[in-house]
Amino acid sequence: MRALHWIVVAVPLGLLYFEPLHSLVHQWSQDPNYSHGFLVPLVSVYYLWDRRSELRHTPATGAHPLGYLLVLGSLGLYVLGRMGDEMFSVRLSLLGVLSGISMLMGGREWFRKLRFPILYLLFMIPLPYFLYNEIAVPLKLFAARVSTAALHAMNYTLLREGNVLHLPGLTLEVADACSGMRSLVSVLALAGAMGWFFHKKGKIRIMLLALGVPIAIGVNVVRIIVTGILAHDWGPETAQGVFQDVAGVGIFGVGWPLLFTASFVLGRWERMVTQ
Repeated sequence: MRALHWIVVAVPLGLLYFEPLHSLVHQWSQDPNYSHGFLVPLVSVYYLWDRRSELRHTPATGAHPLGYLLVLGSLGLYVLGRMGDEMFSVRLSLLGVLSGISMLMGGREWFRKLRFPILYLLFMIPLPYFLYNEIAVPLKLFAARVSTAALHAMNYTLLREGNVLHLPGLTLEVADACSGMRSLVSVLALAGAMGWFFHKKGKIRIMLLALGVPIAIGVNVVRIIVTGILAHDWGPETAQGVFQDVAGVGIFGVGWPLLFTASFVLGRWERMVTQ
């Protein structure tokens, strides 16, 4: 019976959000910064499948009044986003509607069980451009500054002007692709999933999520340093060609083991504290 209720709700919800979600999937396929978006809903679905028995035996405690406010407020955000052609607000409203519906159909306890798979969907929604630039520009400058200091320490000659690195005979620009936003968003999405699946305490989950920031930024700085060394020693065509892409993927692969190591250490500490 409960499944029938969800189907009745899902049909109009799917019709309402079909176009925003269709454009979202298209953006994932076109924007490499959000290509991880394809995996985010799968994590939420896996969580629901993994906890299906627990959810099935969770009693519905009746509609919570906050659910009405969430649904109405989120639908209002949807309308405003549609009127202003601002897709971030439209997509964000879906999370509010889902949260409100879970409260209305099952009460606070149901929302407590469903809050992770719903809120985790935040990672699949691209940031609005103004907010993206507010984060990406400082990241580019920071990465260029740290990379320059590291290359100087290794006795490489170069001059930095903003996010542009001048080496003898060539110029490297720390562009948007090298800002670190791609690794930052994907590492944070992974940290959020690992924190919820592997750890019980909210404090540990927050700490793991926070550690994802320096890990992602550090991995990106290493990528730029390696690119600078390749450009200096082997020429710009080596750094800017296929090898740059392969090295970027390879170095980014270092970030994931670092995150798993951080999770393992935090898990040991968590178990020591609870004993």
